Amino acid sequence: MKKKIIITGASGMLGKELVATLIDFILIPLSREQLDISCSAAVHRVFEKHKPDYVINCAAYTAVDHAEKDPVSAFKINYRAVENIAHKAQNIGATLIHFSTDYVFDGTASSPYKPTDIARPINVYGKSKLLGEQSIRRSISTYYIFRISWLYASHGKNFFRWVLDNDLEEMRVVNNQIGCPTSAVDLSHFIKEVITNDPKNYGTYHYCGRESMTWYAFAEAILKKAGVSKKLVPTNNFPTVANRPEYSVMNCDQTISVFKTRLYKVNESLDQMDIRG
Repeated sequence: MKKKIIITGASGMLGKELVATLIDFILIPLSREQLDISCSAAVHRVFEKHKPDYVINCAAYTAVDHAEKDPVSAFKINYRAVENIAHKAQNIGATLIHFSTDYVFDGTASSPYKPTDIARPINVYGKSKLLGEQSIRRSISTYYIFRISWLYASHGKNFFRWVLDNDLEEMRVVNNQIGCPTSAVDLSHFIKEVITNDPKNYGTYHYCGRESMTWYAFAEAILKKAGVSKKLVPTNNFPTVANRPEYSVMNCDQTISVFKTRLYKVNESLDQMDIRG
């Protein structure tokens, strides 16, 4: 029997990729307009109606800088709503798949962060995502939390599209933050593997691209792959409202071992991107 999956935030960047990838399953994709995850009664009603085998939560407050000005909204969506989803998923016996972030770390490490390393977020967004993680661990026993980083896709609002689509005469790009660009296409296929061959080894994992680099180096790779010529200017002084971790590379060894998967280099992942959007 085909597995039934609810996808929240289905109209977002990752949600759209998952809907396109998980076509072999029975999908109930729900946009923000179709399901407000912060409304407990609405979540209860939808979960009880469909009784899914899996709930994939792609709904999130991701505006890192704006979260500093509006922490109430960030905590409402990334913490309280996630806690609500976890409780409801536990009640119906579903497995919850949730996405967290490399921004739960403070960026002071000198080697890739492991899932067991202490999380010390330095901005509101990271704090709200960490509280969401903790609420899941308290609320449900059958869950996968995947911390991801620098997510991009051919569509939506993300760094890949900004590099290709902006009409600036020169682009000033940060060159002192190091992380792992992660393709939403790769992530979606990985989630398909998880559901298809579920090892039921629940817990918190890291999933990101195989290579670490700065945002500037990533921009160079995007332009080279697309065959586009634009002027890039590296900078170590790009003011933002929220602090960012300078080093947020994550160790994915546990993910590779448990799920028998592989990670992809940036050029491999960029090959899957549609530069036209």
